[in-house]
Amino acid sequence: MNKSMMKRLVVLVVALAVVAGMLACSAGSLISRTEPTATPTKTPKPTFTVTLTPTNTPVPTDTPLPTPTWTPTPEATNTPIVYTATPTPLPTDTPVPTPTATNTPKPTKRPSQPKPTATKAPPTRVPPTAAPSFPFQGTITGGTVNCGTTGVKGKVKTRAGANYAGVTIAVWTDGWEGAVSNPSDFGGNWDVLIGSGAVAGTWYAAVVDTSTCQTKPGGWVHTGCTHQSNIVTVTTTSHCEGQGAVQWPEIEFRQN
Repeated sequence: MNKSMMKRLVVLVVALAVVAGMLACSAGSLISRTEPTATPTKTPKPTFTVTLTPTNTPVPTDTPLPTPTWTPTPEATNTPIVYTATPTPLPTDTPVPTPTATNTPKPTKRPSQPKPTATKAPPTRVPPTAAPSFPFQGTITGGTVNCGTTGVKGKVKTRAGANYAGVTIAVWTDGWEGAVSNPSDFGGNWDVLIGSGAVAGTWYAAVVDTSTCQTKPGGWVHTGCTHQSNIVTVTTTSHCEGQGAVQWPEIEFRQN
């Protein structure tokens, strides 16, 4: 209840009390005139009904909306298409009718003529390829001068031109059984010493098979050797200076 209402109630109560008092006085004077004085009774005070102050009704709270739940939509699966093959009926074999034998006259045979006799040409003979007479072929490739020693030297090559190691060469002359070189080295080099100083002479050289050569305390000699190449003839001079001087002829033996 606010203050203005309280004031109004107080004023109303006071007014009622004044009016009640005035009524009581006027009634007493009247009674005293006509009737014996009665004992006044207390007039009960009016009962005031207290009006309750309305309470604030709480504002209803907002009811939370339900959270939407996401439900995944299942993806469509690829349904395999099944093709049913309808077999095509194969055509049935139609039986071939058996021909009816008829008496058809056979053709008259012509008299056979003699076949010409074919004359065979004589086969052409291809001459066989002549095999090389020796596994190696020797040629003179040059020469050098040397006033200190005389001899024959050179190289051994394969068919492709590479250095050929392990080949032995014999050098000899008329009246001298000669000497056999050591096997050619990895560079294909070989040499045979004839003597000291510049010695003039005519010499022969060839690749030999040492398993057939005779041996002496100094080593192999040309006697009995089987040749494995052609014989190459070289000459040396007694002068080691000037035109035509040579003490070490050079020979190259190449594999055939």
